[in-house]
Amino acid sequence: MSFDFSMGFGFLYKSELLLLLPLAVFLLFGLGKRASKKHLFFHVLVAFLLILALAAPYSAEITSPKTNQSKITIISDETTSMELLQKGSAQNISEKLSSKVPVTITSISGSQTSLGDAILQQASPENYVLIVSDGQSNSGTPIEDALSYCYKNGFPVAALIPNAVREDLSVEIEGENELVIGNEAPFKVHVRKSTENEMKYELRVTVDHKQVMEKEVTQTGRVESFDFNHTFDALGPHTVKATLHPASINVKGLDYFENNNQYMKSVYVTPKPKVLFVTDEPDSPLAAILNEVYEVHPARSSVSLSSGSLNGMDAVIIDNQAASTISNSEVEALRKYIINGGGMVVVGGDSSFDYPAESTYQNKQFEALLPVTSSPSNWRGGRNIVLMLDVSPSTLQSNKIGGRVLDDILSNAIVLLESEHLKDARVDVITFGSKGKDITNGFVDMSKESNRVWIEGEIRKITPSGDSTSLERGMLTARSLLRGQNSSADAEIIIVSDGGIGNKNEGDKTFEKAVSCADSLREEGIGIHFVHIHSPSTERQVNPNGNYYAYLLMNKISLSKNYNKIEPGQRVNVSFSEKPDESEEIEDDYSSGALIVYDPRHFITREISEIPHDLLGYNEVSPKLEANRLVTTRLGKPVITVWRLGLGRVAAITTDNGYGHGIPWASSLYSGNDSLVITRTLNWAVADIDMYESLQLKVPDLKINQPGRILITTREEGVPELYFDKKPMEITPIGNNMYESYVTPTTFGLHKISEKPAGVNQTEEFVPEIFGVENVSWRPASANYPDEYMYIGENPLFRTGLLENGGTIYTTADIYSRITTDSLTCTEKKTMTKIVYTKYILILAFLIYLIYTIYHTYNTRMK
Repeated sequence: MSFDFSMGFGFLYKSELLLLLPLAVFLLFGLGKRASKKHLFFHVLVAFLLILALAAPYSAEITSPKTNQSKITIISDETTSMELLQKGSAQNISEKLSSKVPVTITSISGSQTSLGDAILQQASPENYVLIVSDGQSNSGTPIEDALSYCYKNGFPVAALIPNAVREDLSVEIEGENELVIGNEAPFKVHVRKSTENEMKYELRVTVDHKQVMEKEVTQTGRVESFDFNHTFDALGPHTVKATLHPASINVKGLDYFENNNQYMKSVYVTPKPKVLFVTDEPDSPLAAILNEVYEVHPARSSVSLSSGSLNGMDAVIIDNQAASTISNSEVEALRKYIINGGGMVVVGGDSSFDYPAESTYQNKQFEALLPVTSSPSNWRGGRNIVLMLDVSPSTLQSNKIGGRVLDDILSNAIVLLESEHLKDARVDVITFGSKGKDITNGFVDMSKESNRVWIEGEIRKITPSGDSTSLERGMLTARSLLRGQNSSADAEIIIVSDGGIGNKNEGDKTFEKAVSCADSLREEGIGIHFVHIHSPSTERQVNPNGNYYAYLLMNKISLSKNYNKIEPGQRVNVSFSEKPDESEEIEDDYSSGALIVYDPRHFITREISEIPHDLLGYNEVSPKLEANRLVTTRLGKPVITVWRLGLGRVAAITTDNGYGHGIPWASSLYSGNDSLVITRTLNWAVADIDMYESLQLKVPDLKINQPGRILITTREEGVPELYFDKKPMEITPIGNNMYESYVTPTTFGLHKISEKPAGVNQTEEFVPEIFGVENVSWRPASANYPDEYMYIGENPLFRTGLLENGGTIYTTADIYSRITTDSLTCTEKKTMTKIVYTKYILILAFLIYLIYTIYHTYNTRMK
């Protein structure tokens, strides 16, 4: 027990101290008389002590007792997906540990898994939470958010992931639910497997009962995806269906769930959207794309963009029109059109945005509608970064929190890759043990999401190699790689290591070689950062004087500010110094018009990994704060930028139409595979293709026994009346003429959403009867198996997320030997203790009075 500080003395009853005043008067009066001073003194002293006792004096102290306690709460995932994993783990752990530590079990069950919510409910500093689950969570708080919350607040979380003992397959179709007639639509079929064991099956895909794909597949990986395209030539509802026929089901019955072997997607095909195309070049490559996909209404720049010309149009395309050709009244008509749900695409060239110089869009009313301003964007050129990861044998040591030092090294590497500082960088990852090895085979562009995901996958495969830690050889490999890159770009090396860069056999020679090499790199202008993963075993991390080799290295090359010491379970944040105005002078070894996908998660750029052809020109613009920059040049100049304005959508394509008055800037962007990004931009802008219909519905794929959200927009006053099959839908307003409704299907197949009660048919048979009908009175909605059956087996992101947030992963072999110690928490709680001295003062007063009375009696009578 420790005493932090004293609160001093006080009195519980301060008013009783007022009795001291008459006592003082009595004392003064007695001193003026010829009374015995000794007799007076002792009687006043006893009276003083009695008054003091009445006031109840006390002293208060803050104490901080430290107690070790252990309390384990097991979150037992007993939802449907856990049927594929080994059962009884939570109960076995509880039975074996209950005699040593308090153990409680809380279960989650049913056809949905709210694992994040369960973690937040149980997490606390004194409670050691053990999750027994496959990590699949499909409702409530995202599990990543729950783990991050626990890490930031110091709440201990661990997991045991039982082994998958049953094989299962699930199938899903990814694609749009609303398509345009005559357009080729992309679809993707995902087949997921619960284990990594080899399994054979047959995949069949049909569109309106007609087979479009049949494959015999031997799958070992957890997920396999298959692409196919289809063009719908008839209006109205259609169905796309994927079916799995596991080869093993008849032999060994290994495919556990049967209901997830088929997936149905409802598709509603609409007429071609109507677009108003304002252009002076009706034969451009852009015009060719428009004529292929849309019902185009061409117009010259002299046309008036009035409400009359925009009425009935799903979008307006303004191609290379100068600011002087668009009046303020036309801008107002466009604004009303867009905020009510219309789409607009503005295409650049030598007469738009920043051209002509004497009359640009800048500060014009028209610019207020656009997601960009007509001024050059600020951009910091990309860095060339070598990420050096220590994979020497010393990294196999335990980090004392349930993993290895190597786990911390790899997890911190992944955190670095996800940093905003590396958003525009080109990264090469190398490992070093006794030698350096390039695992990415060259620099990879980090502006592409697919590249980052691929690198993270490669990092997770890393295993220790070599028999020593040669930092010098790793840095030499990094220097060789950086010398092969453009010297005008920043060059940086980030070392992630346990700091064991000394060698007892060679004294400090190995360390001195590393210092010499690092110093020469710094003189070449290469920045160096050291992320020191502090290992519990510090023997190889310190020199004979007890100083860390890693810090000494950075100090000797005058870069101690770039040294980061990280404890086990912690994550790093490396920052880079800014060099202003450097982007103005960047000249790369590739064209400044080389294109990159800046945001790969948007509908327009999704799954477009690269655009290989360069631009020969572009307009200088800057994205507004609310806008999404989707495609840029290599130097960050925006090429495709979008935003929402009211209910409508606006896109800015800041290069030309592919013709450019005979001197094209972007001819390649309108041909071949590159044209997909243009087509998607146009499709995104005309997304509300039924905006002039009285009732518009957005219907997703639904899940059995799970609420599905239907978005409704109406041009009429009042809440619309709709039916899901034959049951009235509960409709709630969410905005101006916008509503939502949640429906919960209970059976697999197609369902109907209609304005009048419609008979329901749970098969596909009714679909062919209405092909080619433009004004179908109902919309299809497909219902498939719940998410619990879709994502099966161990969720690999759960394991990674737990380790990245300081958690612990146990195995069935080591949990009983480690968890009792790991769950032991040392708590220190401050408590205030009051010590009242009344009885001690009364005893003292009694003793004084007794002793003085005996003394006085003896002297006056007995003598």
